[in-house]
Amino acid sequence: MTKKLQRCAWCGGALPRQQALGRPRVYCKQGCRQQAHIARKLAATRGLKPDEVLVSRAALEELQGLLYGLQTALEDVEGDLVSVGGTDQAYREAFDWLRRACLPLADLWIEPRAL
Repeated sequence: MTKKLQRCAWCGGALPRQQALGRPRVYCKQGCRQQAHIARKLAATRGLKPDEVLVSRAALEELQGLLYGLQTALEDVEGDLVSVGGTDQAYREAFDWLRRACLPLADLWIEPRAL
């Protein structure tokens, strides 16, 4: 049985291997711990619950647009694979298309902000 990869609560990166003693790690590095602390302070000053955040409308619209692009890319690839067939070349082209469609989303990072 493989152990589930533990992720940083701030950036989502892989956590370093846990030592036998001590509390389980939550953040991958001190910078992530600090950013999470700042985000919690900002949320508290705005009366937000721990699972709520403030983002700009522009950032939210950018994220929604990129997610829509990814959704349509998935639909296109699915349709192409059904119509063309499941050849190795078709799967490679589908993968390349999806990878290109995912790159803008992978580069997006939305920071918490104060108003």
